[in-house]
Amino acid sequence: MKSVLNFVLSWIPVIVIVLLLRAFVVEAFMVPTPSMETTIMTGDFLLVNKFIFGIKLPFTQKNLIPIRNPKPGDIIVFRYHLDPNEPEPKENYVRLFPKAAPLLPLYWNKTTNFFTWYVPRNFVKRCIAVAGDTVEVRNKNLYVNGKLRFEPYVQHIDRRIFPPLTSIPLDYQQQWEHGKFVETPDGYLIRDNFGPVVVPNGTVFGMGDNRDNSSDGRFFGPIPLGNIKGKPMIIYFSSNAAPNLARIILSPRQIDWSRIGSIIK
Repeated sequence: MKSVLNFVLSWIPVIVIVLLLRAFVVEAFMVPTPSMETTIMTGDFLLVNKFIFGIKLPFTQKNLIPIRNPKPGDIIVFRYHLDPNEPEPKENYVRLFPKAAPLLPLYWNKTTNFFTWYVPRNFVKRCIAVAGDTVEVRNKNLYVNGKLRFEPYVQHIDRRIFPPLTSIPLDYQQQWEHGKFVETPDGYLIRDNFGPVVVPNGTVFGMGDNRDNSSDGRFFGPIPLGNIKGKPMIIYFSSNAAPNLARIILSPRQIDWSRIGSIIK
């Protein structure tokens, strides 16, 4: 019994160090969608620098030590701001561990009578504009403050150009800020002709490099600075079996060795 206790105690410092590193320095993320291709591919596992934009209080959006805000061209990882903090509808779920244990977001689903592990999603996009900038997309071309933006990293995989909305709502800016274009039936039309909108204070505008296949700021609105987790640095693993984790583990031949160790720009 004493040897077991000693073994457990010997691991406590290691666990504490890992948690501190994860909270303040670096965190790992897996990319499940093609929205950033070919810069970042589906199945890339990223190490994200968490202090480049400031040091946050762990498990909160409070910035303890501000360093700098994202600037146009930066790739950012952020907590998707339209996802609720807890699964909905709330009356169908019971949290099994207190909120003081944020690493254990396990719920009991009263509808299915089974467990649910719920965390808001993380997205990766490229910052293309900051607070005060005017953003517009005309026939797939991005304009910021009236100037055509040169974007060598962008690809368009769909030759079609969707026409603008036939009826522009008077509260276009407000609808965009609240992410309403995600919900509207003809919201897809803003993919190729969007705006103009002004990026609000305390936010940035993010878009995917794979412009024709990206759910991004055109649809879900501006990204609050407090939701930004960091900047990807390096690809430490990559698998063509993604996003299914079981397939990744069981398919070693699907590992893309050529991408491992790549620096993200």
